[in-house]
Amino acid sequence: MHKKFYLCRMSYVRYDSKHFLLFLSEQKVENYHPDTTMSESDGDSKTVTAYCYEGTEIDGSTKIEAESASYRQFVNGLVRTKYSQGDVEAILCNHGDGNKEHETEYQVFQEWREQAKQMARELLDRDIS
Repeated sequence: MHKKFYLCRMSYVRYDSKHFLLFLSEQKVENYHPDTTMSESDGDSKTVTAYCYEGTEIDGSTKIEAESASYRQFVNGLVRTKYSQGDVEAILCNHGDGNKEHETEYQVFQEWREQAKQMARELLDRDIS
């Protein structure tokens, strides 16, 4: 994972026709020193509010497959960062067969789906003005 600080809030950016970069795990950082090369004795070291994002890409974003900036596309793209289509089919087909391991696998998948929904909702509602 890569962590990156920005002096403004980020949300998402179209990467290409089939992908978006999502800026997830937002943390507001008060009293951030944007120029870390300045010495403390400089006296002119200003602090600002910054925003930190952590993701799989070097810029702190997470690349997902999505053709449009919509809730459904973002949820699907986020789910796919952990589960392939084949994985999803296997989990759904095995669910309810009485095997406790399969039930646990299904519950973990459902928890990730719920988390993906929350992330997509927060991201699309984020005020970046």
